[in-house]
Amino acid sequence: MLAKADFPAATALEMLTRHAIEAALLVPTPTGLEKSIFDATDGLREYLAERGYHDYATQAQGQDHKVLKQAYLVRPHSLEPSQVSLYRPTTKNGDPRIWLGHPVRSYASAFNLLALTVIGGTLYVLNMSDPSVQVSLDDAGSPFRKLVDRADQGDVVASELLGLLRQISSKGYLRTLRPGDTGIGFTLETMLGISANSNQAPDYKGIEIKAKRSRIGADKSRSTLFSKVPNWKLSPVGNALGLLKARGYVDSGGRLSLYHTLSALGPNSLGLALDIDAEKDWLRQVYHSPSTRTVIHDVTWEIPVLKSDLAAKHRQTFWVRAMCRGAGQDEEFHYVEVQRTRRPMTANFVALVEAGVITVDYALHKKSETRARDHGYLFKIHPDKLGALFPPPEVHALS
Repeated sequence: MLAKADFPAATALEMLTRHAIEAALLVPTPTGLEKSIFDATDGLREYLAERGYHDYATQAQGQDHKVLKQAYLVRPHSLEPSQVSLYRPTTKNGDPRIWLGHPVRSYASAFNLLALTVIGGTLYVLNMSDPSVQVSLDDAGSPFRKLVDRADQGDVVASELLGLLRQISSKGYLRTLRPGDTGIGFTLETMLGISANSNQAPDYKGIEIKAKRSRIGADKSRSTLFSKVPNWKLSPVGNALGLLKARGYVDSGGRLSLYHTLSALGPNSLGLALDIDAEKDWLRQVYHSPSTRTVIHDVTWEIPVLKSDLAAKHRQTFWVRAMCRGAGQDEEFHYVEVQRTRRPMTANFVALVEAGVITVDYALHKKSETRARDHGYLFKIHPDKLGALFPPPEVHALS
């Protein structure tokens, strides 16, 4: 339903995340709005359960098990009282429902984008399609903002790392210690005394470090959030070699390869796309067959596992920007700026995949008749969209 919203989900999430607001999204249909009753989508159910607000999975069917709570509709200069009812009817397999009270009929129109957030155990509903509500998010004096504003706290390890980065920056341009795309990160980690390894844990005492080149003109490259091997047991292709045999191509060197970006917005030139299986809570890679006009399921990731990895990888991240010059073995880096982010809003993950903001890169080729070599299954995001996933960063000049 997010695709039918009259306001972009990614933009709304970016506005909310700017103030560390995590929310679930809902798009009312004309029929649902008439009764103020909506399907409790997978994302909403998961969010409410994670926040300890309500767990539909343990709720029995019928009116006797309905849960009523106080709720508020967020207006620019007030919080309008309403009620929320959470229940599973005896009909239609007990599909979870949420009733947002009669006031929601005058608060929203069909296909508006509603954000539901829990603060202090109370549910607040924001109409993100309403420009006045959007403006009120940036108004520190608005009633809703007063609920979410919080003091920022420093961190000893972060201060220590920032000092080391400033020392490295003071050295000016440093010649790469490894040619190629990975040289910028490898050189910085070596200067910090971090050994190269395949450990997925954050790089420096719990802080993840991501180094990024900065050249003249806009930087259009995406940043890697994390890498995650699919759950091959849940994947019809079976393993990486099976994926290559099913969807790979012969590259200029004669190897069977698969280097391509996947998006949920539609199939790429190879017919591959991402797809959300909400019922099973899976992220799938599917193949759109042009000959049979069918959609074939190839690969599976479990969404809860992806969210867990994202949260563990980016509890705190330093996104280090470097000016660069030269090329190959003669490339040099001057590390000049850090953006420090904390606590990704994992509830936004699925919506950002659906919006095409988070994508996946395949990077593998056939090594032998029995083995494939991969360089990771890379979940990426454009730097301009980090604000839809992370609260506002602290920006520190290094020189």
